[in-house]
Amino acid sequence: MRRIAGKNTKGFTLIELLVAMLVLSIGLMAMLDGLANYMRINIENQMRNEAMRIAEASLETLRNATFDDVKNHTIVIASPEQRKIRNFTINYTVVWTQTRISDSSYAIQVSVTWNHRNIAHQHDAASIISTDV
Repeated sequence: MRRIAGKNTKGFTLIELLVAMLVLSIGLMAMLDGLANYMRINIENQMRNEAMRIAEASLETLRNATFDDVKNHTIVIASPEQRKIRNFTINYTVVWTQTRISDSSYAIQVSVTWNHRNIAHQHDAASIISTDV
């Protein structure tokens, strides 16, 4: 580069400024994409945690019921359950099944399902309920 006497040559040229702005904007776009992914994963984890709480509460209801009620499948679990997570209202559907292991034992499975962004999600919890008879 030629120096012209008396000219101030310190500072950025227009090309250098445009390149710096391009690099900065690419970095900011990458950060914005990362933030959006973080928020999506965080919300999905909160929904999964809520499904786990619902499944555990349903299992606890079944554990506290009489053995004959579990055996005859007469216990009603509230479904769908509606929960608010951030700005989303999520409907959780709860279904439970029992499988006979022996005359005095049943395996219980609770399935909690929900939809978010047109994708079906599911959480399962299981337990065994027995009687002394």
